[in-house]
Amino acid sequence: MAAARFANSPYAGTTVAIGTLHGKESAFAPAFRRWLDAEVRPTVDLDTDALGTFTGDVPRALRPTDAAAAKAIAAAAELGTPLGLATEASYAMAFGGFGPVAHEELAMFVDLDRGIRVPHPIRSYARVAPAQVVADADEARRYLARVRFPHQGVVVRAEGRIHKGLQREEDVLALLRHGPMGLEPDLRAHMNPERRRTLRRLGWVMAARLRTPCPACETPGFGPVDVVRGLRCAACGARTSRVRADVDSCAACPERRERPRAVTSADPASCEVCNP
Repeated sequence: MAAARFANSPYAGTTVAIGTLHGKESAFAPAFRRWLDAEVRPTVDLDTDALGTFTGDVPRALRPTDAAAAKAIAAAAELGTPLGLATEASYAMAFGGFGPVAHEELAMFVDLDRGIRVPHPIRSYARVAPAQVVADADEARRYLARVRFPHQGVVVRAEGRIHKGLQREEDVLALLRHGPMGLEPDLRAHMNPERRRTLRRLGWVMAARLRTPCPACETPGFGPVDVVRGLRCAACGARTSRVRADVDSCAACPERRERPRAVTSADPASCEVCNP
């Protein structure tokens, strides 16, 4: 049974190094073990925060794909394996209110022996509280309750310093002695339950992708890289901006294939011809 499960795994018996300071190995290890027979091990010395932080104390100088690739390659080097993994997250923060915001989580897998990089993003909406300045303990407690503290950790900005990873109310309130302070959610994976759920989902998707060979050259990681727009309007037949197909591509060769989506026509409400 086990042999059959791993028959199509190109990474059976391997070690994948994941670059993380925040426990992300727990999100990816079950899926990689179950579908690839690969062990996911975290780095110890790699400072992933050196490439940028959510709080802005270290600016993000690289694009997410480049930053994730740099971390994955460095992770592989630290653990002495040709296989590396890393993630980068971005949030389109809302201006005021506690509504959902756009969240993209990008995983990057590198196979240095094959010379490939396999990126895979997940896009969703998350409830992320905006930062708030609080002046007293009651205000602070109300904010903490709304962000579901202590399960969701917080960051405090007080007297020009950033205090991260706070999960005890007494530690937060103690910083009020300096006067009004800024409170915001800590978006790092080990402090953010909602992000951990997204990372677990991404782990299963990435593991499944790495079991998918390119139909032309059999390199692992064949999967979605783009979309094709132009779904025709159900009323007039004109092309719309709606997506009609997904594009899968290989990380090693030029092979690309379109996968038509199940929806075969667009709602006329999205048609510029029907709604000039």
